[in-house]
Amino acid sequence: MAKQLAVRVDDRLIHGQVVTQWVKVFKAQKIVVIDNNVAKDKMQKNILKFAAPPEMKVSIFSVDKAVEVWNKNQFGNMNVFVLFKDVKQIKELEEKGLKFNEITIGNMSVVGDRKLIYKSTGFTEEEAQALFDLQKDGVKIYFQTQPTDRKESLDIMTKVFPNLDA
Repeated sequence: MAKQLAVRVDDRLIHGQVVTQWVKVFKAQKIVVIDNNVAKDKMQKNILKFAAPPEMKVSIFSVDKAVEVWNKNQFGNMNVFVLFKDVKQIKELEEKGLKFNEITIGNMSVVGDRKLIYKSTGFTEEEAQALFDLQKDGVKIYFQTQPTDRKESLDIMTKVFPNLDA
């Protein structure tokens, strides 16, 4: 069972800010990336492993594999930092029985149908609703781009998407 577990959504996954700030704040010893597409792409997996500090253990799982590993040993006996590229896969995990207590929302590029919500974070209305659904299920979720930033409530999304079922 993981000693401590920190969960973050950041579409860049393992990058400079994660390595220099978030890993230190959470005292992470292991990074777990959960993403169905990345788990199938050998080149992306190699790039992410290379981006992590050399002493950091990195595991990259599909949603199904993450559920299997979680049920077996809850990602091991270290301080674990879990990264997601999007919120849909967190919702998929919850539907398969794996639920996290707290999730930090970081950078989500404003592309396609996504609307700017907070700093460099954008969501579609569907993604925003998925976050509110998770929150209704008891998950603490907040925006925080950098560890030094104040935690911001999900409620700011209702300004952009007033029809959300918050």
